[in-house]
Amino acid sequence: MDITSLVGLAVLSAVLCMIVRQLKPEMAMGISIACGVILMGAVISMLAPSVELISQLTAAAGLDGGYSRTLFKALAVCYITQLGSDCCKDAGESAIAGKIELAGKAAVVVISLPVFSSLAEIVTELLGSA
Repeated sequence: MDITSLVGLAVLSAVLCMIVRQLKPEMAMGISIACGVILMGAVISMLAPSVELISQLTAAAGLDGGYSRTLFKALAVCYITQLGSDCCKDAGESAIAGKIELAGKAAVVVISLPVFSSLAEIVTELLGSA
């Protein structure tokens, strides 16, 4: 699916949500969530070749694959968090959206801890040898 198809789907879904919201507001939320999931799936499939290329470059450079995996996990958490937060905002639940965003930030910190630990070890070794 190319970007024009994705934008077309998003605009069509937005118009459909506006129409349905007047008749059955709960159905509009379902349409919005379904559109978001479809768009997210399409974006992930579009990014798959980039992920593969980055993995190949990481391996060719002799870097630990854990760093790129950590990056991709954090990126996935960010995308999922944004999707959930936006759905909550669309439903008028901005307080819950804020909590989702906070949880996403905490998840990224937890995912990133091994990288920070590895970085601290490298810095400690460098300072110890100086």
